[in-house]
Amino acid sequence: MKLLHVAAELSPLVRVGGIADGVAGLARALARLGHDVTVVLPAPPGVRLEPEIPIAPGVRARVVVLPDVPAHLGTYGREGDGEHATARRFAHFARAAAAMASGFDVVHVHDWPGAAVPYLLREAGGPRPRTVLTIHNLAFQGVFPPETLTFLGLGPSHFHPDALEFHGRVNLLKAGLLAADAVTTVSPTYAREILDPAHGELLDGVLRARASRDGRGLLGITNGIDLDAWDPARDPALAAPFGPDDLAGKALCKRAFLAETGLDTDPARPLIASLGRVVPQKGADLVAAAIPDLCRAGATIVVAGAGDAPLERSLAAAAAAHPAHARFLGAVPDLIARRLLAAADLLIMPSRFEPCGVVQFEAQRYGVVPLARRTGGLADTILDEDAHPGRGTGFLFDALSADALVLVVRRALAHLGGPGAMSLRRRVLRAAPGWDRPASLYAHLYGRLSASGTAPCTA
Repeated sequence: MKLLHVAAELSPLVRVGGIADGVAGLARALARLGHDVTVVLPAPPGVRLEPEIPIAPGVRARVVVLPDVPAHLGTYGREGDGEHATARRFAHFARAAAAMASGFDVVHVHDWPGAAVPYLLREAGGPRPRTVLTIHNLAFQGVFPPETLTFLGLGPSHFHPDALEFHGRVNLLKAGLLAADAVTTVSPTYAREILDPAHGELLDGVLRARASRDGRGLLGITNGIDLDAWDPARDPALAAPFGPDDLAGKALCKRAFLAETGLDTDPARPLIASLGRVVPQKGADLVAAAIPDLCRAGATIVVAGAGDAPLERSLAAAAAAHPAHARFLGAVPDLIARRLLAAADLLIMPSRFEPCGVVQFEAQRYGVVPLARRTGGLADTILDEDAHPGRGTGFLFDALSADALVLVVRRALAHLGGPGAMSLRRRVLRAAPGWDRPASLYAHLYGRLSASGTAPCTA
């Protein structure tokens, strides 16, 4: 099948968050299945402006240059541009993507930057490819002033609650929810959570109506990671290679990382990693509050990431109070993130919500036991060892508090000191999923859409 993916990010060309890796990983896996895959995205600064850029065998990227739209330094705009500039940019991008959709069997759009494409194709009338919208994070919706309709080439009749109007503004993600032939999310649990007002980001009513229309809910397909790119047996960034059958190198990686960061090098002291955006969604405030108790519990903790300045200051202050056993690194390059995971024993992810999550997969691939709140994709991808002895791939907790985070760490530390520790680590090393299964599920969805003209989004 000829597939067109529409996104604002694509590794390695432009990356702001995990969606860039997700789009690239899915595109490559679909190409391995024999599909012809094109990804269209706004032209990022510094990328040579060629009609097509090969990304992987069977995958090409097309960059869209909009001559009447001012250039931007950032993927989603830059500070000071104003929402009108951003709205204009992505409205024109959606129109350009819709214009190039002819000849494709399926157009698959990712999050709000491409979500208007299915709506524009529907409104244009006539034969059109089938469309899929994937919600990677419902918190980001592309909500802009009413003038956005003009940028989209749409008239005022589209500004009402049954169309694109959203609390007096235009919502681009809503456009995709209304018009796409299928709507998916990035995990089954998240697909259920966003139907509830607590997680629906004011679109839960639209989502419930959409799920009811499709018959059986929203389809949640869990992401994967590139297992070749995340391979501790072949990663040149690491002090020593290791894998499920030879864990000696992980101990060497831990010793090297602790020495490099100036922390206590006692190999018996468990090393906890926290890696990701420093924002409330990720529970960064809970990590900061838990640092003193984690150090008193006999662990060393390293936090890496950037985000909200007040939360960064809280983490830095908490770590500074325990200089031998805690460190806040701030933003780190990929090389340091890999070394941290290669060294760590545990990963903490106290997320308030998590559509899928990717760090838990990268951690598992490097032999790190993930400890996470039971929410979204974390609930789907981590099997609690206490609930499933001998089969677990991490530990889960429910309460949104620093105390609950400390308790789950204590549970995990008890296992690390027990007879099943080596078996648990080997299971964890083999747990991370690749992209083959998600790609097969999406290919099956594409096939149903092409065969029937539409498809229920089954959970």
